[in-house]
Amino acid sequence: MLKNLSKRFNVKSKLMLILVGVSLGSIVVVSFLSWERARTNLRNTIRNQLTSIRYARANQVESFFENLRNHVETLSEDRMVIEAMVEFNREFDRLNSPDAFQQEEQADNQDAPPEPTNNQGSPEEWNKALKGYYTEEFFPRLSKSVSGELNPGTYIPASKAAKYLQYHYIAKNPNPVGEKDKLIDAKDGSGYSKFHGKYQEIFRHIIEKFGYYDLFLIDFDSGEIVYSVFKETDYGTSLNVGPYQHSNLAAITELVRKNPERRTVQIIDFEFYRPSYGAPAAFLGAPIYEGSDIVGILAVQLPVDELDSIMTANREWEQVGLGDSGETYLVGRDLLMRSNSRFLIEDPQEYLKVLASTKTPEENIRSIKEFNTSILLQVVDTEASQAALKTKEGTGIINDYRDTPVLSSYAPLKIKGLDWVLLSEIDVAEAYKPVAALQVYIFILTTIVVVTITWIASLVASSFLKPFSKLIEGLRRVGEGELDVELQAESKDEFGEATEKFNQTVERMRQLSESLEQKNRENDALLLNILPDTVVERLKQGEAHIADNVKLATVMFARLEGLDKIKEKDVKEVATLLSELISAFDRSAIAHEVGKIKTNGDLYIAACGVAKQRLDSTKRVMAFSVDMFAITQRFNNEHKTQLRISMGIDDGSVTAAVLGTDNFSYDVWGETVSIADFLQLNAVPGTILVTSEVYERLEGLYNFEPGPDIELPEINQTLATWLLSNPTPSLLGGYSSDRKASVTKDTANSSGVQAEVTSS
Repeated sequence: MLKNLSKRFNVKSKLMLILVGVSLGSIVVVSFLSWERARTNLRNTIRNQLTSIRYARANQVESFFENLRNHVETLSEDRMVIEAMVEFNREFDRLNSPDAFQQEEQADNQDAPPEPTNNQGSPEEWNKALKGYYTEEFFPRLSKSVSGELNPGTYIPASKAAKYLQYHYIAKNPNPVGEKDKLIDAKDGSGYSKFHGKYQEIFRHIIEKFGYYDLFLIDFDSGEIVYSVFKETDYGTSLNVGPYQHSNLAAITELVRKNPERRTVQIIDFEFYRPSYGAPAAFLGAPIYEGSDIVGILAVQLPVDELDSIMTANREWEQVGLGDSGETYLVGRDLLMRSNSRFLIEDPQEYLKVLASTKTPEENIRSIKEFNTSILLQVVDTEASQAALKTKEGTGIINDYRDTPVLSSYAPLKIKGLDWVLLSEIDVAEAYKPVAALQVYIFILTTIVVVTITWIASLVASSFLKPFSKLIEGLRRVGEGELDVELQAESKDEFGEATEKFNQTVERMRQLSESLEQKNRENDALLLNILPDTVVERLKQGEAHIADNVKLATVMFARLEGLDKIKEKDVKEVATLLSELISAFDRSAIAHEVGKIKTNGDLYIAACGVAKQRLDSTKRVMAFSVDMFAITQRFNNEHKTQLRISMGIDDGSVTAAVLGTDNFSYDVWGETVSIADFLQLNAVPGTILVTSEVYERLEGLYNFEPGPDIELPEINQTLATWLLSNPTPSLLGGYSSDRKASVTKDTANSSGVQAEVTSS
């Protein structure tokens, strides 16, 4: 194979291949080693960067929860919180007492609640207002995340104190949903409202300062929420019984009861929390001690926004090195997200569209859209999350929850009470973009170097083989048909000798070519005397058998009479005169673009529209026929002869073909040819006999008169004819008898008929 390839290349190519091959081999080896090393370093850098981001986020999250624990612990020991717990517990119990709203009851100490006022309302008013609030405000929002029928009787609290507080601070609260915490004092004259006014703004400031969603004070034994900053439907209810006994707020309460040691903070994972309209919620809780006695439980609802700020770096992903597609997020033991997806935050519509093409349940997608959160709704069942939940950490390429290839760095978190893992990921396409850019750079650089080396090799090879290249170029030009090539010998070596031999060979080829061209011209002239020019072209193009069925052509038969009367001239002179006349006819035929079929003694046959279709073939044949009369008249005048012509013309379909293989002849046949021939036989010398078809096409151009009806024995039919008598130039008005030059030059334009035919 190499031997065959070697034979196909010229000397210059081989020389260039040697130079380029050695250089290219060196470049490829060096480039590959450099690229491989750089790619490995870049990938390691990218992996290390992603791992560093993961470590940083993990430390921030762990520190965040540690700070939350410390703050909740500090709040549970704060004197103000302890006093608030005691006072709210006492007032809550008084609101639950049977005679709490009897106006005749008087307080027996200064801490007793003041005398009730008309603003307290009646139990009937409480129930009616609460039923209206739950039906018109709470249930429509909750139904978006909870299926099934919602019954006010299930959710409205049973205790008198809870109904009273929800009536005054929720149902009767003039502030809209989400802003119920702005009511400081219900103005009901109760002791509870007195203390509520004392602490509400302080606790509001605490949750705003530290980013908590809500803060609760819970009775240790009964589990009743005696105070809430945000005032949702859990306010006043018992976590031991009722609609929220199975919530994670009830779970955190139970954890604190089971571990009531002072300064012990418990944490409970995210769950959908119905008082927050089904939104995800997590809680921290700690016991509240007064001295050695437990007086209650402090609980705070986890600040989701603060957690998102950590995981999204305050939404500055690009600034921290995560580019356009990187993110860090949390996943729980149930393989559900515990922080929001970057893609939900940046482009919710596109995020939901992508999820629709994954295995994410349709119900989850609706909930993500409704609550604008992926917490507890986005499933992250990936290789990375599975490995991290098995307490493994590492980095690898996986398909993430969007089913997109990503570079993922994963590890478990060390948060007491929470079984979470942290993942830091970036799309593979973006992560390895520098690697791809390096590859493109090396490819471009290599290409430039190869092109440069090839150019240099070409210059060297061209300089060395310049004489040989000129010889090759000369041969190429000769091969393309140029025979006037002559090379200059620039040296007396082998190349010079080859140049001289080349010039001698080209000169001999030029002489042979000229001789062949002369022979071809002679052959073409002979063919054109026999065949139409279009047929000659078809033969020269290699068409072996030429035969055509023509639907419409005009055929003319003309016969010369009087040749036998030229007696004073010898045979040779008669032949010369006849040849002169026939040549004049031929030139006129060419001028009128009419094709001569053949001559046979005194018979001249021509046709138009056979070899080349013509819409005006009838006009052209008639103009040519009239011209033949004029030529014959001039011939008679010049040579003192008395030759006359009789003609027959017909229109119709014909068959035309080249006959013979060695000696060519072109002939036409068919009914139209037979009719034209028969018309000529019946025409009186000096006249033209035509068929009705010819007459109809030329009516108005020539002065026809009815001719004799002719019996056609071959087809057993009588043929009506029309006669053009004495077709001389005088018949045509503008047809001048002075037409010598026009007929002889192939451009006959002086005839009025000729001009009319051409313009038509």
